[in-house]
Amino acid sequence: MNAQAVGHEELLELIRLQEGKLAEEWPRMLKEQETGTKMRVQGEELHRLMLMLVLYCQPKSAYYRDRELISMMERMAQAFLNTQLPSGNVTLYFCNIDSPPDTAFTTHLAATLAQLALRDGGPEAAKVTDTLLEFLRRASPALLRGGIHTPNHRWVMASALAKLEQLFGGDEYRRRAFEFLNEGLDITEYGEWTERSNAFYNAICSYYLYTVGLVFDHKPAMEAASRTLRMMCYLMHPGDTIVTEYSGRQDLGLICRMDDRYYVAYHLFASYDQDPTLAAMAKVANRTAPRGSLTLLHWMLEPERMQLPDTVAELSDSYTVLFGEGNRARVPDRVPYVGPLVKHPHGAAVLRHRQGKLSITAMAGQPDSLYLQYGEARMFGMKLGVGWFGVGAAAFPGIAKLAEDLYRMEIELEGCYFGPLADEYTKPANGSYVDMPNHLRERVGVVKMTVAMELRLLEDGMDVRVVSDDPRGLYLQAVCVFDEGGALTGEGLVDTGRATKRLSHGGALFRAGNDCIRVEGGAHEHDETTMRNDPINPYAINMTVNWITPADAWLRFRCFTEGDE
Repeated sequence: MNAQAVGHEELLELIRLQEGKLAEEWPRMLKEQETGTKMRVQGEELHRLMLMLVLYCQPKSAYYRDRELISMMERMAQAFLNTQLPSGNVTLYFCNIDSPPDTAFTTHLAATLAQLALRDGGPEAAKVTDTLLEFLRRASPALLRGGIHTPNHRWVMASALAKLEQLFGGDEYRRRAFEFLNEGLDITEYGEWTERSNAFYNAICSYYLYTVGLVFDHKPAMEAASRTLRMMCYLMHPGDTIVTEYSGRQDLGLICRMDDRYYVAYHLFASYDQDPTLAAMAKVANRTAPRGSLTLLHWMLEPERMQLPDTVAELSDSYTVLFGEGNRARVPDRVPYVGPLVKHPHGAAVLRHRQGKLSITAMAGQPDSLYLQYGEARMFGMKLGVGWFGVGAAAFPGIAKLAEDLYRMEIELEGCYFGPLADEYTKPANGSYVDMPNHLRERVGVVKMTVAMELRLLEDGMDVRVVSDDPRGLYLQAVCVFDEGGALTGEGLVDTGRATKRLSHGGALFRAGNDCIRVEGGAHEHDETTMRNDPINPYAINMTVNWITPADAWLRFRCFTEGDE
């Protein structure tokens, strides 16, 4: 079957999916209309309108030009318009009030729907079309002067302004968009954005930058988005879930699959670049994304741009790749540990290793340095706690490659004490310590230590070496954070708290379904349950292993499916 025929089949399937969703949603909308009461759900009015409008405009739909939809679409369009504030903005109810960036997200979708309505809605849907255009006219001044909160908001603002230029013309939209675009795209050479959000904001940046690139003929936007989408080939766990263990945003640690923005972006860029690898990722999105009405909307408006190339690559699930090699992230390494970790350690090294069901991530710039998954068995993190001036778990600044399968993370920690302040600094405080300029105190008694983790990657797991030659008997503690949905067993396990177990000796077995992770190398050289300032995840199984320096110890992880050994 050629690509065009496949596209036709995909279109028909999307239509049937939306028809099923409308059949489910219709009784709820009727009930709300009858009772006059409705639970507030962010963006629901526009998404309901989209669901009805794409089916109303689609000739192959059972709802094509169905007059029964007209009054409901008009009511929903007016309800949507009523969410707009006098400023022209909308509000993200639980967070951003009177928000230009959330108005930009909304405007991009409303403008895309207006384009469909203008082309295919016909005179019967004119009131719906006019209401959408009225929203966009009111939003225009707000977007021409509005600001942003986060890095990705700049590209969403630019894309909304591009849509407004398409509809209304004029050059003011482009001028404002390039005030943001001229700041430069915050992307690494391998495709990572500042927010490091593989499940959410990578998709957002790619989807909205396509509009920017297309309308403004801005090639850097197209190239950057393509780079991100190619990077994602190496950021997938078994079961088509996305690597989220080092995200700087809301998807941190969540089990996520591709959303509809990924679906659309992969189709658009696979076609634009005629790239077989992006086409293969589009196939992943085909089977994992919700495939809601946004996907049908794009197939209807730009079918030739959504068409995948004839050649589709075979995605590999066997690779080792180190992103950000040589990069050094800022991490807490000296007393006082001022402020939290850098929320977005842009470009911090990430090591990815896949061998079929085995998926390993090593991460610089954060305390949870290792992630291990084998099928359904997940160790969400492994961190190395250090009994050193309250540092908690060490966050390593980088990852160095020592050999083909051997990597090292190392940090030098510095501690100290603080001398007295001169009278001129203390007298105005009248003895109140917190009102004294304590940052001016002399650092005295400075001491240092070095600790490292080495990681050997294997076909069935990994070996982790913990090393510190410090002779002072300092406390170290590995914390392996396992999914609470599995079971951890072993003769050397001792309960040390509600969510903690110590592997005092020997090995332990973590099992989720038939997938297993065996850990060998238990130790009980000190009796601390946790290191100071190292928080324990109460919703996980936390297994600790305790050493004293000088230390040169190994934890060996082997993965298998029960019955396949």
